[in-house]
Amino acid sequence: MITQTRDGAILTIAIDNAAKANSLTAEMLTQLIDAFDAASADQSLRGVLLTSRGGAGFSAGMDTAQFDHADSERACATITHLGEVCEAVKNCDLPVATAIRGYCVGGALEIAAAADYRVGAEDSWYSMPEVRIGIPSVLDAANLWRVMGWTKATELIMTANRFTGQDMDRCGFLNALVPADRVEDRALQYLRDTMESDRAVIAQQKRLFRTWRNTHEQTAIADSRKEFALAFARKGDAQRQDAQ
Repeated sequence: MITQTRDGAILTIAIDNAAKANSLTAEMLTQLIDAFDAASADQSLRGVLLTSRGGAGFSAGMDTAQFDHADSERACATITHLGEVCEAVKNCDLPVATAIRGYCVGGALEIAAAADYRVGAEDSWYSMPEVRIGIPSVLDAANLWRVMGWTKATELIMTANRFTGQDMDRCGFLNALVPADRVEDRALQYLRDTMESDRAVIAQQKRLFRTWRNTHEQTAIADSRKEFALAFARKGDAQRQDAQ
């Protein structure tokens, strides 16, 4: 299951399925999508921490029972559902920080890659094992090269080998590598630092990041001018309201 707790303006969303290595079921994917969508709509929230519970690793990825069949349409629907979680994370107006202890595998690694900040424990490890079980890595695996470089992303996906926390820190996947008992605290600090800025501006910046990643340079620059002007329009509206 997915659990949620709130501390002030920060929402903590936790993967809580330790009996099954925190693997993700279809129901849990829906819960994650709903949680991120609701957080984005809640104007009283300022940040989201994504973590795990139960002393297991962050997550072993998709519950293999979800793929224990030979139905291509059903498989496509399942993997699309996982992709919708990544989209919900990226589209969330709030900064999202992921705290990773232990293993972070497959689809869970893709969800972590969709977050704005990633903090790993010194003993954490990472793997994209899909090719070894006869399927390719898809969805947000396509974006791994953006956060860790093409060379290391290719190695991670093609070899299916485990990467240590130190490996992922060196290639830039992680923002910080800390002792396991400090993972959540460090992730929360990234959120608090981001919360020093206006909520709407952070939402704008996240939209711009998506534009910059997904459009040609000149289009991205033109879009950034529009967003810049929007920030001043919003400031003018606020000043007029204060004057009334």
